[in-house]
Amino acid sequence: MIDTTNRFPIDLSLLAETFQIEVNENCVHLQEWENAHFEWNDFQTTLFHNLLVKSQKYGNYWNEEELKVQFIGPLFLIADIEIENKIKIFFERPMSAMIGQHYLKVIADCLVGTPMQFNKPKKPYFFLQEYKKGRGDDKDPEAQMLTAMLIAQYQNQDNLPVFGSYVIGNNWRFTTLYQNQYCYSREYNAEVERDLRQIVAMIRKLKTFILQR
Repeated sequence: MIDTTNRFPIDLSLLAETFQIEVNENCVHLQEWENAHFEWNDFQTTLFHNLLVKSQKYGNYWNEEELKVQFIGPLFLIADIEIENKIKIFFERPMSAMIGQHYLKVIADCLVGTPMQFNKPKKPYFFLQEYKKGRGDDKDPEAQMLTAMLIAQYQNQDNLPVFGSYVIGNNWRFTTLYQNQYCYSREYNAEVERDLRQIVAMIRKLKTFILQR
């Protein structure tokens, strides 16, 4: 039995074994996501270049809170995905579910989904976990992200893919979970202009995915 309370670190391999997660290298949902394109206006272009300079200069030195405030928040501002009463970005939200005999619990660093009244997530579809110091048994961002995705998949009950991303330093990796099929992208380096542009495009694509549900 898995119990992901604060007393027990989340283990990626145990999650995969328990929920029969299979890594799929030919994932239609991920391919569609990585093919995202983005049309830039002048404001977004200016903000993007300022953010790129910040990432190149400070990206390896921000702590988690600085990364969120200095980089991830402005990145979502550029992507412009929020729609009143339809799509909302949330930070530091606790999630939990009893799935069979297994209790899953995690705090989502950032999630995107449909909102309820009074700023509460209703149906979450995208999760982002960040960690500045690299992987470790005490806090693996991929394991935390997958935990959140499993909880959302169980709670949403819509047989649709759930999207995720985890960040270690300046390196981003995007993932999808559809049924028990788990896919992950190559690493995107936020210090590289081409990669950072694609990160923005993929975040923007979430708006299309959510509105199509």
